[in-house]
Amino acid sequence: MSAQTVTFQRQSTEPASVVRIYRHEAVGDTPIPSDSVLIKLLAAPVNPQDLLVIAGRYPVQPHYRYNDEPIPGYDGVARVERVGTDVDALKPGDHVIPRAHGLGTWRTEAVVPATALLKVSKSLEPTTASLLKTGCSTAYLLLESCPSLVPGDWVVLNAATGWIARMVVQFALLKGCPSLCVIRDRDDVEATRQSLLDQGARVVVTESELAREGPAAIAAGKRITLALDAVFGQSGQRLAAMLAPGATFINYGSLGGAGGELVLSQELIFWKQITFKNFRLSQALSQYTEAAQIDLLSWFTDLFEEGKITAPVISRVDWVEEDGGCLEKKVQSVLSRVSGKVAPPVGCTKHVVQF
Repeated sequence: MSAQTVTFQRQSTEPASVVRIYRHEAVGDTPIPSDSVLIKLLAAPVNPQDLLVIAGRYPVQPHYRYNDEPIPGYDGVARVERVGTDVDALKPGDHVIPRAHGLGTWRTEAVVPATALLKVSKSLEPTTASLLKTGCSTAYLLLESCPSLVPGDWVVLNAATGWIARMVVQFALLKGCPSLCVIRDRDDVEATRQSLLDQGARVVVTESELAREGPAAIAAGKRITLALDAVFGQSGQRLAAMLAPGATFINYGSLGGAGGELVLSQELIFWKQITFKNFRLSQALSQYTEAAQIDLLSWFTDLFEEGKITAPVISRVDWVEEDGGCLEKKVQSVLSRVSGKVAPPVGCTKHVVQF
């Protein structure tokens, strides 16, 4: 039986040009370290974060290599196949996700320390489970980063078509907080607007509509106490201008480019006394014990199963060679879409590989 591992040859802002796939013998019955487990990957998303890793622009680099080349992929879900003699916390058949960044999930199997994994429910569909940490945990903890948020307060966020943003909208609704979503100008604006309204957003505007009508007009009659910015630059500036006195502004991404700037005016920092913060998932999760993290993931699973939250639309990528096509071309196509080189399918918010 063969296994496959994706690596990248060198750091590059053109990920499709530097990834390669190795086909090699599977671990099989080969002994594994006593503190480790053999896992079979079930699903792994392709996140913008992964492209930053390949570009060398992310603070945490891959911990694992194959043929002396880094293995990308920091998110995913796997099934435990075998456990080492000293492993008690996990057993064959358990489903697990990475505890921290750097695991290298873009491969069909791996042998890793048991302590590098967190157990999750087997009842959750694998593509959804693969996004529990980066998608659900990020969305939930972004809202928890503003303890003053109370029912009736509004949340404004940009890049609102993304998986995290759509989960923010749903978690905010559970708190009794309506969302004002800002999306980029696009050909399918009305369909996208309706999809966000269906998922629980109260108001959806495009960047050009916000710029034309002005933040004050759009924010009129709403007490917006939290802004979640994944773009920075002018887009983030417009979010800040919509905030009520004493509100919080959190930046958790820079989709607008690393050179973006946000001007802290006297109105923002003196008259309105806006609190500006950044957000890093690893830092936020470090405040939780392992047991608390597992409880949080279990709660997310319960919410999905009870229908209180729903998984946003994804594009499923099957890890099989079809009609003579090669995996390399399939992976390169996905990377081109995520990096913006090729337009993604209408309505798609995330690409997830199914192994």
